[in-house]
Amino acid sequence: MNLPTPKQGDVFLLFHHLPYDFSAELSLPLGPGVCLDTTPQEWLDSSDQGLADFLLPGYSLPGMGLNNCCLRCFYHPNPEEELSQRDLLFLSVLALRLHSPIDIRIGGEFRLGGEEDRILDPTLYEISSSWNRENFGRYTPAAITESGSIADRLVAVEQLGLTRLQTGLIFFSQVTIGLSKSFQLSYIGLFAALEVLFLPSGNKAATLSRRVSNFLSNFQFPESMEKWIKDEYITGRHKLAHGIHDATFGAELRPPRRQAFGRLHEITRLSLLGFLSLGDEELCELSNGSGNSLQKALDKLSGASGTFLKNQKMWLG
Repeated sequence: MNLPTPKQGDVFLLFHHLPYDFSAELSLPLGPGVCLDTTPQEWLDSSDQGLADFLLPGYSLPGMGLNNCCLRCFYHPNPEEELSQRDLLFLSVLALRLHSPIDIRIGGEFRLGGEEDRILDPTLYEISSSWNRENFGRYTPAAITESGSIADRLVAVEQLGLTRLQTGLIFFSQVTIGLSKSFQLSYIGLFAALEVLFLPSGNKAATLSRRVSNFLSNFQFPESMEKWIKDEYITGRHKLAHGIHDATFGAELRPPRRQAFGRLHEITRLSLLGFLSLGDEELCELSNGSGNSLQKALDKLSGASGTFLKNQKMWLG
């Protein structure tokens, strides 16, 4: 696929860490209007003093090195489009994290200007994923292609107006991209994503644990997934939500709770991929339906499979 070369109005998202194995040359498509591209080092080096260090703090320090790839969103001449360039860039980051929970650390963003001033509208983010699979490796060209397909589906979900699924994706993205720095609040956010997907009624701990474990029955888990989710809902999520958990003052969880957080992240990630793999008609029913018919449909969900779950597993560390 021939991708457009960089031009004025393109937006670049820069990274401290976005591991790619470079077995295929860049640029590579990564969702609608976005590609994985080479970091524009020459523009950073020739920018006004301090600007590169604003976009990538520490850039000019000896030995810091440069992450050699970035995301680029092509110029959109229509400002009334529902999804902005920034939206599309972060949807692509979400797609990468849904595909593989590899460590991603975002620096800043800029819009490409003209010959006299190449870096416009600099924005600093400095955010990183809340949970990463250690020593997971690098994204391959195949993984970038598969992530691009996920990004295409995310945009389609946006256009279909699947309210509950969109809400679950937002909760998960805030956690997995790193917009939420608190592990305690992120933990509640992951359960919120599961609850908006599976809409437990009555005994919520029992209903949610049964529905999620049935849906993910094709995936291995170190113990009974149903029992684990039920126990975590009661002893973890419930206590945190009601302010009676021994939360730490800092952002980090204590080691046993961090392990639980990693498990919950993976359960949520695979659940979302399972929903994204469903056909539009079924997905509309599950995301926009209501009443007893919806509860019955959710009870029947089992053995999630499909395009986005191919070769997936739980990365639990």
